Amino acid sequence: MTQHLTIQTKELEAILADLPLEKVQELLDFADYLRQRYAPPPQRGSAAAILTTLEEGGPAHFEEGELEQLLEEIESLRLMDMNGND
Repeated sequence: MTQHLTIQTKELEAILADLPLEKVQELLDFADYLRQRYAPPPQRGSAAAILTTLEEGGPAHFEEGELEQLLEEIESLRLMDMNGND
């Protein structure tokens, strides 16, 4: 399958090289539509899921001190997990 994907990637590169810039953008828009429609969603909590959420919803907004509190809680849980797995 990897070899087949490599061939398809080269075919797409050749097509992109021949298209005018506005048609390249149309192709990218269509590819993004297909990815959103048919690709499996990223695993919850993964970097890809976080980036997708930020792209769709915009930047995260926190109340004053809220982000610091969340980071402290994450660090505390991380330390507890490390201590529990000695």
